[in-house]
Amino acid sequence: MFSFKVQGRIGSINEYKNNVVRVAVAAERIVQGRSDNYTATEWAPCVSFDPALNKKLMATLSVGQNVTIEGLVVPRPRDRDAEKKVFDLTLEIQGFSPGAKPRTQTSEHPVAAQPAST
Repeated sequence: MFSFKVQGRIGSINEYKNNVVRVAVAAERIVQGRSDNYTATEWAPCVSFDPALNKKLMATLSVGQNVTIEGLVVPRPRDRDAEKKVFDLTLEIQGFSPGAKPRTQTSEHPVAAQPAST
């Protein structure tokens, strides 16, 4: 099996039936264009089937939070009954380490209340 490690921000985290948690991680990379460089966002859809790990994922992580996810790249057949076998690669989570949570948007300079004019 191949292993993977992805670092980025959580775009979504969803819990489904049968102890399945899906986490979409957005990672940015620098792309060289014709005239200059720009950033492109790559999405890594990861999945966990471990009930104990799923509880930790749901309790610890939130959308927008930085995270490092490690796991295995697992090939799964797309259609078991098809004549030609086509495999999709699943990024199966084995562990994670949470990063900084997103900051709440607060004003640095609060506006003072204006006295009511009569």
